[in-house]
Amino acid sequence: MHKHINFEDSIFIINTRIRIIRDMLLLDTDPDLFLEKTMDDINFIDKTLAVILEQLSDNKRFIERMEQFHNLAETERIFAAVLSDLINGDSSISSGKFPAIRDSFTLLWNHTQERRKAIDDIVGSEIEGLPVDPVVSSDELSELLQNLK
Repeated sequence: MHKHINFEDSIFIINTRIRIIRDMLLLDTDPDLFLEKTMDDINFIDKTLAVILEQLSDNKRFIERMEQFHNLAETERIFAAVLSDLINGDSSISSGKFPAIRDSFTLLWNHTQERRKAIDDIVGSEIEGLPVDPVVSSDELSELLQNLK
């Protein structure tokens, strides 16, 4: 069953979840309470971004496709920055405090880099496929504007 996907809302919700994690890293968060949930959230975000990319890639007739690719690319950029903070930072929930989670965060960071490259490749190939000739020729434009004088 093929269902309608609201890409804009889905990307917005994922962005909100990423920002919550980013804000949490700025606070002195108790790892006993939040480490496991944060890991679950980060894994959920990673999987959801992969699904959104796949569905958006497959949906070539979606009118706002390029705009949503740009939104998705920005979300991936923010997610990569949060993962980088988790890998290299010294917040209460980071690989600096919990070295055992470094490999997991690094793997997820690699996933986001792969998705960002895929988005760049798709957007680049779509732009290359656009016609460079104007939709209306100069003669047609002159004819249309002639009656405005």
